[in-house]
Amino acid sequence: MSKKENVWNQLLFEKSRQGGFINKNLLILGRKCSGKRSLLDALADVTKTLKNAIRQKGITPIVDYAYLNLIDLRDPDYNTNARLNVYILEEEGQKYLLPQILNHKNIKNTFVVIALDMQEPWTFMEDLDRWISVLQDMMADLRLSLNELEEMKSNVMQYMSQMDGGQVHEGLLKTNLGIPLMVMVNKSDILERDDKGKDWDQKAEIIQFCLRQFCVNYGATLLFTSVKQKTNIKVMYEYVLHRLYNMPFETSQHKNLSDFESLFIPLGQDDINIIKSTFTKLANSAIKYEESVPVVQLKKNLVKEELTVEDDQEFFTKLKEKSSQAPATRPILPIQRQVEQPAQQQQTPPADQPLSARGSQQSEQLRNFYKILTGDPIQQAQQQLQERMKQRTVTEIQPSGSATKMTPLFNQQDQQRLQRIFPKK
Repeated sequence: MSKKENVWNQLLFEKSRQGGFINKNLLILGRKCSGKRSLLDALADVTKTLKNAIRQKGITPIVDYAYLNLIDLRDPDYNTNARLNVYILEEEGQKYLLPQILNHKNIKNTFVVIALDMQEPWTFMEDLDRWISVLQDMMADLRLSLNELEEMKSNVMQYMSQMDGGQVHEGLLKTNLGIPLMVMVNKSDILERDDKGKDWDQKAEIIQFCLRQFCVNYGATLLFTSVKQKTNIKVMYEYVLHRLYNMPFETSQHKNLSDFESLFIPLGQDDINIIKSTFTKLANSAIKYEESVPVVQLKKNLVKEELTVEDDQEFFTKLKEKSSQAPATRPILPIQRQVEQPAQQQQTPPADQPLSARGSQQSEQLRNFYKILTGDPIQQAQQQLQERMKQRTVTEIQPSGSATKMTPLFNQQDQQRLQRIFPKK
């Protein structure tokens, strides 16, 4: 950008500053776990905005909403009394909600970002094609008049020509959506790792070659960011305000075409000829992105699977349906067997006896009794009775006053059970 153009932008900014700032919109599109909310948290720190609760556990809103304070980073003390509304969309199937957020009036004050995940570079072109299709459908659903649409497209063309020295080179802006657009690659710090493989340099060239071609065709800015390394966070915010509010932005100071990890190519600073001269071999060969950048399972920093907490009501409804479909079975009721003793002789188990031992004895008694419920009841009852008689000792005869009383073999509940098995004739 020339000094003359920079002065002109400064005048436009001062004019808008005098007239007051209005709220404008930032729409972020990107698949889950692509770093959108982490970026938003980082931008909240830059703009001194209280972080909004957009990440509630177990809840994924259809459209996330937050806002950022509108701050001129060169003059942070100046109060603009305006906000930048931020909307996040993750699913292509939710595109029908966009016309409820954006309309033919506020779409003119909207900046769109397509977020990509550097952890999964093989998804780049697929994601870009999908979200461009969503944006095209959105523009059609807004039902803008021909004059409104042409005005928006003209603004994009005018900005590009201004940044490109007053003209638009051949091969630029083949598809003009009429909205400011950025392709943002998050998690660029992943490129510093040592487990990318020997052929990573070649893949990095292919990724950059294809991304730059896409951005040139659709009039998009290309930016690589890293929240961990704080790479290009402020640059991203300043550039968005530059496009929405005409705030001054020194393109030459921020433009970066050499470092892949912090790549930043503003709109109008790239064209087909520059791309072909930079990647001569790739430009002269037929490239299939999906084959050149195949799916690879990275060893570190794997994205953790998000767990969705099922609603309690849905859980109990499914449980009820399963129970109604299950075959009817006879419930087995827990039965406690205790040897009846006089109150004065009842004692608690020895304190030095382990709990596991006392629990094992009770479990063994229950298992023996439940054997009656399976197999041949008469035969098992007889075996149970014989074993009980063999185990009987004199210690089971307890004194009670002047007379002795023999403890019954079975308690009252057991006797009732045996009477049902052996009915009296």
